Amino acid sequence: MEKQHNPNASASNTSWEVVSAQKARTQRNKWAAMLALFLAAALFPIMPGVEGWMASEATLIIMYIMAAQGVSILTGYTGLVTVGHGGFLAVGAYASALMTKHFGTDLATGVVVGGFAAAAVGCALGIVFLRLSGAFMAIGTLGFAFFVGTVVNNGPIFEGREGISLPANQVLGIEIGDIGFYYVSLVTLGLTTLFIFILIRSAVGRAFMALRDSEKAAEASGVNRVFYRTLAFSMSAAVTGVAGVLFAHYVNYVSSEVFADIWYSVDFLVATVVGGSAVLLGPFVGGLFVAFLPTMIEFFVDQPGDLAFIIKGVALIFVLIVAPAGFVDGVVRFFRWALSLTKSGNTPGGDT
Repeated sequence: MEKQHNPNASASNTSWEVVSAQKARTQRNKWAAMLALFLAAALFPIMPGVEGWMASEATLIIMYIMAAQGVSILTGYTGLVTVGHGGFLAVGAYASALMTKHFGTDLATGVVVGGFAAAAVGCALGIVFLRLSGAFMAIGTLGFAFFVGTVVNNGPIFEGREGISLPANQVLGIEIGDIGFYYVSLVTLGLTTLFIFILIRSAVGRAFMALRDSEKAAEASGVNRVFYRTLAFSMSAAVTGVAGVLFAHYVNYVSSEVFADIWYSVDFLVATVVGGSAVLLGPFVGGLFVAFLPTMIEFFVDQPGDLAFIIKGVALIFVLIVAPAGFVDGVVRFFRWALSLTKSGNTPGGDT
């Protein structure tokens, strides 16, 4: 008996193949963009015209990107709003500084210790804030940042405003200068980026995003809300804690005047939201914007005052209105829209 041809099935298969091809092409483009970005960053210090302060500024940008990556795990992929990640930055910084002062550890050991210390605090905080969400979660994390600032300012071991001075940075017994520190920071950023890329494509990442989209539906599907929310807090805190370690060794000094500043938490959230909280490239754009903005303003304006804070606020409001998913997602959507108009204009019978 001759089989009947099903045009609907053929159309469905064709549509699925087109969607799959588009996803594969998008994935390749993302990888190409990321590799090009890291290649440019690796070549940056040796480019003609690049001065020492530029490499130092680039190192600071890397730290902001990493801190924003930590926020994105919690806010973008798990849906939990945080305004307290400056506290995790301080935890990582002080953990490494105390180890360096009392035990003579190097930068590599500090990164590991600071990351684990921040993860432990993040785990405890996740359990404490288990029943909070939305604005209540934001207020709770803000309170945590104030708490950490108070502790490091008054605890004798943290030496308050006098702070702890750190020696020249070493990795595996080898002293590294500013350029060496830049490359160590870049490699660390590459590892955290790879970690987040693998995370969001794993079963754990899918559980995070299920909780973000609907906690009740996720729990009904077998996702353990307590476990995965606590895990998200721990991973998010660990990445920001590592950024804190790099920051401490970048300035070779930690004090409550530096790490008790609540505006770090605000800057990290602004960087995440402006760049895109659920986009891999989002923290890169947002971190660059937040970290480099004050330098650009000082370069063009003699008396900048609070202009940087004003511009950050305006940028945040603008992005939330025009591109709620972040600048990167907005640019991608714009180019897709422009490309669709171009294709429709070139199609026979289409508008011209």
